[in-house]
Amino acid sequence: MQRRTQTCQATARHGKEVPADILSDAFTQVLMLGMYGAFRETETRMAYWVWGAWIVAGAVGLASLAAALGATYQVMGERADLKSHQPPGRLVDVNGRRLHLYCTGKGHGPAVVIEAGAGNDSTLWADIVQRVSSFAKACTYDRAGLGWSDPVPHPMTFDDRANDLHSLLAAADLTGPLILVGHSYGGYIVRAFTRLYPQQVAGIVLVESAEEGYTFDPWGLQYAAEVRARERRTMWAARLGLLRLCVKLFPSYCDPVKGVPPNARDEMTALYLRTSRHFAAADEMTALEKVPQAMRNPGAFGTLRDVPLIVISRGSRDPTTNSPTQPEWLAGQRRLLGLSSRATHVVAEESGHMVQFSEPQVIVEAIRRQWREER
Repeated sequence: MQRRTQTCQATARHGKEVPADILSDAFTQVLMLGMYGAFRETETRMAYWVWGAWIVAGAVGLASLAAALGATYQVMGERADLKSHQPPGRLVDVNGRRLHLYCTGKGHGPAVVIEAGAGNDSTLWADIVQRVSSFAKACTYDRAGLGWSDPVPHPMTFDDRANDLHSLLAAADLTGPLILVGHSYGGYIVRAFTRLYPQQVAGIVLVESAEEGYTFDPWGLQYAAEVRARERRTMWAARLGLLRLCVKLFPSYCDPVKGVPPNARDEMTALYLRTSRHFAAADEMTALEKVPQAMRNPGAFGTLRDVPLIVISRGSRDPTTNSPTQPEWLAGQRRLLGLSSRATHVVAEESGHMVQFSEPQVIVEAIRRQWREER
């Protein structure tokens, strides 16, 4: 109203009216200036979005390229490792997959078959196999995905692993009688095998074997879950070449085989760097978590009836850590003696969990005793 009054006063004072078209042009210019400003603001925002999109796309592209290069580096590294470190045994076809089996010795009694611990392969038992081969046929093998064996594309139960061993031995014409040696996690597989194929088993040696009462308490299951998660992370690091790169660039920090003798380091490192190794190790922990509730009580994996059994366990103090052995672990070892009516307990006083390294003679003598009785 004030602007209109001023316009009228100006008209009255000068005696002239402002043309309508001039007012219209001025209004249009003001409107256009406003629209231009809004357009410029929108254009600026769009430019920021476009630049942001390019930055994100560039980062994704670089990450994808790095992942592809890392995966290629891993594949080429695995091929070179397997070419440099040939399997000492033979690769046997088992249901379309190859499992590595190594046997040596020509004893006339039962064959000895060693089942390694969780995530472990046959290389950890090379010394024991050579010692046992002086009086018996001694065999060790790599479970699916471990050592030189092909991976399996799906999860496996304990019975699946026992059946894999049975198929492997059948293909190698090793149908029994057998003396089975199970270390740690391998003790469950040995017991599953004995439950499924009792007529083939002549004797058992359990070395620091896992036991239901210890494994399936809350702490044991939590530990299994933590190991599974760690192995899955390591699997992805291996798949993308990061684990291999770390070992190459920072060998002291990323050393996966600390304490292994120099003559075995390269081979064990090569097998550890396989992607399939960590998938298999994670799946072995998953198998524990999937054990039915009814099989989690002591002895539920199956008793051994009158099959000769020797249980080898560490003493009351672990010399590798200089600390007392967990009472729960020792109690589990004593419960294992109740699996057979013909059980014997042998204590490896100078050993921790890896008795095959610290006191191999204890294991060899236990195997020899079983072999002589069943010969």
